[in-house]
Amino acid sequence: MPFVAAVLLTVLAVTLVPLLSPGCSSSRPEGTVRDFIRARLEGDERRAAGLTVEGDLSDFPGGEAFLAGSGVSFDAETAEVSADRARVVVHYRWGEGEKADVSYICRREGSRWKVSLRETEELWLPDLKLLREEEEH
Repeated sequence: MPFVAAVLLTVLAVTLVPLLSPGCSSSRPEGTVRDFIRARLEGDERRAAGLTVEGDLSDFPGGEAFLAGSGVSFDAETAEVSADRARVVVHYRWGEGEKADVSYICRREGSRWKVSLRETEELWLPDLKLLREEEEH
């Protein structure tokens, strides 16, 4: 019986440890976005940048970092997935029932999902996409 218990514990450890380890939720789009927002709220811009396709936050207009200390809570759910692209909706809540839903775009890179800052910006600011297309021509 001790052998069976040891095998069972090993199987549980191998299964659960990756799920409980920080930064390992990026195998699902909503997990990546949650990790990205948490990193920004904690002021860990390096970790947040590592969760993006671009790897750099310098031109990103997102205001997640400004919400730190505001008592905001949030949850994320994947709204759409098609092959290597997903749209994740984040439900921000604060104060007396105030809330806002904000979408983020993720791209799959290998087995990991990453936030696509460029596509997220273009989703938030459709005119930005038009300007970029004009610049390319």
